[in-house]
Order: sequence, then C-alpha cells, then structure tokens
Amino acid sequence: MNHKTSAENQGDSPFVSVVIPSYNSSIYISQCLEAIRAQQTRYTYEVIMVDSSSDRTEQIVARDFPEVRLVHLDRQTCTGMARNIGVEYARGEIVLFIDTDCIAPPGWIEKMCNAIQSSATRGICGSLENGTPWSITGSVGYYLEFFRFLPSRGKPYETFFLVGGNSGFRKTVFDNIRFLNTNIGDDVAFSQELKTQGSKLMFFPDIPVRHLNKSGLRRMLNYQHKLGLGACRYRRVLSPGIMKVLQKLPLLTFLLPNAIMIWIAAVVLHKRGIAEFLKFLLLLPVSYLANMNWALGFYRELRQQNLNTGKQSAGTDVREEIPAGRKREH
Repeated sequence: MNHKTSAENQGDSPFVSVVIPSYNSSIYISQCLEAIRAQQTRYTYEVIMVDSSSDRTEQIVARDFPEVRLVHLDRQTCTGMARNIGVEYARGEIVLFIDTDCIAPPGWIEKMCNAIQSSATRGICGSLENGTPWSITGSVGYYLEFFRFLPSRGKPYETFFLVGGNSGFRKTVFDNIRFLNTNIGDDVAFSQELKTQGSKLMFFPDIPVRHLNKSGLRRMLNYQHKLGLGACRYRRVLSPGIMKVLQKLPLLTFLLPNAIMIWIAAVVLHKRGIAEFLKFLLLLPVSYLANMNWALGFYRELRQQNLNTGKQSAGTDVREEIPAGRKREH
C-alpha cells in the first residue's frame, strides 16, 4: 500500500479533504497532525485546518506542517462554523472531519473512505477510543461524552447521530446543508437534518480515533456543565416532546443522571466486557458527580429558555456571518 501525503499531491485534485476545526490547540495539534501525515492510504488527500486560536497553534502549524492548508480566522469561531469554512475550501469528493484532540491510526483515511464508498449512505462516523485511560477525570469525561461511540469489533449499524470528531461525508452532502454555528451539538443537529432528508447514517465501531480527554476535576466538571447547556439547546429541536415536559417540570432534569448511569453501564458491559465494566463501576461516584454538573447546566439553560420563550438561545444562530479570515498555503 502506498504512503501518500497531502504534500506529495498538493498540485493534484485530491480525492479526500481532511478538515480540522481548531481553537487554542497548541498542546494537541502536533500529535493530531503527525498522525494525519503518517496515513497509509491509496487515496490522495489534503489537510485543511480552520484555526481561530490566540495561542501558538498557528505558528506551530506554519512551522512544522507546511503541507497543511491553514485558514486562520481573526476572531474566535465556533466548531460548527469552522467546519463550514473548511468545507468551502475542500476540493475532495469525500470530506473527513477530525478534531485536534484526536489521534488517527495509520489506516484511518483508508478505512473511512472505503466505508463511505461501500455503504449506501451520505454520512458515517467511527468510534472514539479513550486516550487518557490512566486519568480518573479523563476517563469519566470520556464515558459521559462518548459512551454511544465506544470502539468494538462489531458490524456497522445505523445510528441516530454522527459524532463530528470522527466523521465522513460525500462532498455533495454540503450542497444544501451546513453545521450550526455552535461549539456543542452542531454534529447532532447536522445529523438530524440529514435524517429529515432521508439519509441513512452509519456508525462503524471498528474505525476508531484516540480521543485525548480533558483531565483535572475542575476542568472536567466545567466542561460537563457546558455540555449540559449545549444539550438543552439542541434538544429543543431534536426532542420537543420531552422538552415540553421538562420545561413544565424543570426539576426532573436532576433525575436524568440516574437513568444515564444505568445506560452507560449497560453499554460498557455489552461493548467492552466485564473488565471495563468494573472500571466504570469504580469511577461511578465521580461519574455521578460530573453528570449532576451536566444536569445543572441543562437545568440552568432550561430556566433561561423559560424566561425567554420564543427567543432563540444564544450561540445557535446558523445565519451568523462567516468571520473574516486569511488563507495560508504552504
């Protein structure tokens, strides 16, 4: 199998465009891009990074990864909008998305492209592997956020939504649909729109990327709180019936962690076996605390929505203007 990089094929029209949204990613970006550079695939590909960082990310990429088409934006940009901008620059027939805190194995592009072309679907996603198994808080955050997408040797199956950090689409998908301009839930809302158009979405559990989870108790809890806020916003669209009940009885939100813990435990046991199930049980007290923080974020956003009935929640306006940027091609 040939080893091809975007540098080697920069003058050609690539078959694949790998789009990476980025914000203040200096601690992760080198690992992410080294893994993309090391891909072993028959497909020609380009790498497009849409970055709105205020740290050293831009300088690291420009210095160490000259093959990357770097689009640097002048102000902080949400993940969804960064993905949309990346699609505008993409030249490939297939667009793959990966996040800066993810590390792809050498066969990732090959497997993702094969999966898209062999399945009757417009969009797929792979699984997320725990990149911080030694960290209590990192593992807790991993289970809470990605338990629906645990890696396994199972066959691909239809899924309700695609996780954005390891997903792939035919470029034609973006002819009439875009991601929401938000950091949380843009992939869920995008998936829902695809499903309303009659598209089948497939999850491939045997195509993982390694996710470097947030560690440290305060950092992890704060992030779970933000995830709760975001979940409340996009659930207004995805689950209007449930949201009507919760808007009338918002305190029911704090019962959700009980059901979620049981759900996660069942998924871990089924997909990962008894050893990892026992590990999750040991982490249960911290997991419950973190999920209650998620519920608190959900509750606060729910109360805010009740106070602003009929108004759109902040950060979910898909019509926001694309920020000015400058493209640097190396």
